[in-house]
Amino acid sequence: MDIAVRSLRYFVAVAEELHFTRAAERLRIAQPALSKSIRRMEREMGVTLFERSRQGVALTDSGRSLLPVARGVVGDLDSWLAGVRRDRDAASRVLRVEYHSGMDAETIEPVIARFAQLRPGWRADLRVGDWHDPAGGVLDGRVHAAFLPLPVPGQESLDAEILRREPRRVALPAEHPLAARATVRLDDLRDERFVALPASSGPLREFWLATAEFGRTPAIGAEVANSEDWLQAVLSGRGVALITESSARVYARPGIVYRPVEGVAPAVRAVVWRRDATDPVLRDFVRACVEAAGARAGRGGLKYS
Repeated sequence: MDIAVRSLRYFVAVAEELHFTRAAERLRIAQPALSKSIRRMEREMGVTLFERSRQGVALTDSGRSLLPVARGVVGDLDSWLAGVRRDRDAASRVLRVEYHSGMDAETIEPVIARFAQLRPGWRADLRVGDWHDPAGGVLDGRVHAAFLPLPVPGQESLDAEILRREPRRVALPAEHPLAARATVRLDDLRDERFVALPASSGPLREFWLATAEFGRTPAIGAEVANSEDWLQAVLSGRGVALITESSARVYARPGIVYRPVEGVAPAVRAVVWRRDATDPVLRDFVRACVEAAGARAGRGGLKYS
């Protein structure tokens, strides 16, 4: 019998939360997938690990005895992986950084230039992130830092420096009746279908659906996980979508218009990293981000804080 480390990780989360939905949110996976994985693990092991009832979830005797073993295996593996990654990155002098859609050269290039000044011989390896799990690469150590809009799942385990606050716009097909207006009120969008991020993106999805401002989740016309699908969904009329002012410039396309929206809070973009990180090279990268943001603000750009 072989039990995957991922299964043990899932077991530890449920055992510590004693709640499948909260454990799924912590793991950033769907709750049905988590339940299925735990049942498969119990079946393969031939034991019951959890008692499930209307009152909640409780560990069985077998579950209680497995918990310290599972924590040890998962913790030891995570420590080993972190050490291997640190050694590899130090040897290659590379800092792995994730970014998500809408980051323009005017934002990234000054950061890279300042980081090179602070850490000669080092380079930032930039890669595009996944909307399914926006902060997942940082939280599990695949990358050192990420440029992210906030809020994101797992934010309680992250440190962040806010680099920019900016107005939101709405993306509309060019033939949409609201496209003729110079400005759109949020109430004008109340009955529209929206293009949504994946459900696994949690609070980030809700922010871009303006759920708080609407007081409810608007109708969903399409769910997408990357910028190209997002653009196609808007172009094809499957939904409208909120977007930052700078991202609207990045995604300028024939057939799509972007209009300012009144009545929504500004968007926040930040550089984030794991709260327990102590790498001085990472700290210099964060410093480069903050200094580059401040320099741009001083030239009359968007407001930074």
